[in-house]
Amino acid sequence: MPRVIAKGPNQIECIVDLEPPHAVLLGRAPDLRSVPPTTGGSARSVNAVVMAAPSISANHALVWVDEDGVCVKDLGSKNGTWLRLPSERTVRVADTDVVLHLAQAVGDDAAASDEPSTSSWSGTGDFASAMADAIEAWLLQQGIEVQISVVARGQEGHDLPTRIPLSTGEGLDIAPLATAHGSWSRLLERAWRWVARQNSLFDAEEEARGEGLILASHAIRGAHREVIDAAQSGALTLLLTGPSGAGKEVLAEVFHRNSGRTGPFIAVNCSMFSKELLRAELFGASAGAYTDSKQRILGAVERAQGGTLFLDEVGEMALDVQPMLLRFLDHGREFQSLGQYGRTQRADVRVVAATNRDLREAVRCGEFRADLWYRMSVHVVDVPALRARWDDVLAYLESIKLEGAVRGTLREALSTEALALLRAHPWEGNFRELTNFAQRLSRGARPGSIDVETCRRALERGALRVTSAPPPAPSVGPTDWSGIASRAMQAFVEDRGEEPRTWDEQKEWNEKYFKPLLFVHMSGAVSPELPLDEGALSSLASQLAQRMHADRGTAAKQLARYFERFRGGR
Repeated sequence: MPRVIAKGPNQIECIVDLEPPHAVLLGRAPDLRSVPPTTGGSARSVNAVVMAAPSISANHALVWVDEDGVCVKDLGSKNGTWLRLPSERTVRVADTDVVLHLAQAVGDDAAASDEPSTSSWSGTGDFASAMADAIEAWLLQQGIEVQISVVARGQEGHDLPTRIPLSTGEGLDIAPLATAHGSWSRLLERAWRWVARQNSLFDAEEEARGEGLILASHAIRGAHREVIDAAQSGALTLLLTGPSGAGKEVLAEVFHRNSGRTGPFIAVNCSMFSKELLRAELFGASAGAYTDSKQRILGAVERAQGGTLFLDEVGEMALDVQPMLLRFLDHGREFQSLGQYGRTQRADVRVVAATNRDLREAVRCGEFRADLWYRMSVHVVDVPALRARWDDVLAYLESIKLEGAVRGTLREALSTEALALLRAHPWEGNFRELTNFAQRLSRGARPGSIDVETCRRALERGALRVTSAPPPAPSVGPTDWSGIASRAMQAFVEDRGEEPRTWDEQKEWNEKYFKPLLFVHMSGAVSPELPLDEGALSSLASQLAQRMHADRGTAAKQLARYFERFRGGR
């Protein structure tokens, strides 16, 4: 008695005896009413066999035996029915076992050549839904409509290939709403790998949050992901740039944790040592190698063996020491300790450097070696200033709980006007300034009780420049387009001697004369005579950007051009 051995994707297999006059209907959800009468009519009984794979059609193929042998009929399946021929046989199948491959021999590699787009989530609460939305949109682009359900921890079915586990303990159940094409199993595999990477990012973010790093804004989360990517890709050197207090050292520790290194994290501040002491601190020194050295110094590169060396304020490194660091990076981490000339050692370390200086400008000024810049700039991550991370400011204020009988957070204690003032503040000291500001506010405050003046005084106590409040915006009437254009043209003629005559001159008039006047009028910003110092101007630009639904850079540029040309009624 011949048998049919049906094989589907993901190791799905069934073996059925073919006993005349019986037939076998194979499919994901076989319906006996769909069997065509041409296979023997009502005299033939048909058994339904379920093969639960998304790329197998509901009614995929019919197999039966007659006087000529085994017969196979594909019932219009989407991905085909493929017959494995017995060795040394012709195409006609005789009374022998038949091996069928359902939806396995067809697949479009190009359809599985990409993966879901980078997903965006804020934390545990929306991680699962963000994953589900990204995968659903991606599969729809591949022509596969699915329904994705988020299942709670501990539900049955955790071992199913269509349930992808998440770091939150939840899972994603992926159910195609129709027959998927033949590359389904490869697409599902890609989804698994993509989610595994997102789980790794989620775990890294949660670990960083647990250690006090604020990761709320897209700007800092993007920098955080770049650091993790560099660490996991095996980068030997990473350069972190950004203002002091923005979180560069914390990100260096993130790099170390995600690099898979078992050695320690060793930090050296390059601005704290003279030339001789910095060389000894980095590469070590023998006793008596320099004046007043009475014992051997074990250098930071040796102490960081198997781990990560963090060079903070690398832009302040003495020019005489920079060639030694360059050679160390250029020659496979080889170095010589001070006083041990001719004896070369090697350290297995990764190097993370950080600076708040513009190293390109330092190179142009001769204060930093160009060849060292090129060596260190393989992987550069810009850490954004706090003024570009308003969500991080809010998250930090939210993390500080009020004391006493009234429950709430410091963020809730600030009035709407106070929050607007904080959003406009430049935060030149970054997180150091923010934490000190928060310590000046009362923990016994009630929700909404800290007004804008209290907030302003707390800011000014720690500001480098004490600034007065920007004036309230006047009411703005209808835009006088012709008057503004006329004034802009008059100013251009005063400066250039004639009206614009070329296209480039027209662009100059539009950008430097018309746009600044228009921005000031539409935003109700300032009067021409109003004097503003740099701090107040920066604060005003942030407020007007929010009011005009423009980015802060645009507001600052238009205000700067306005004050440059039109301040004082000029």
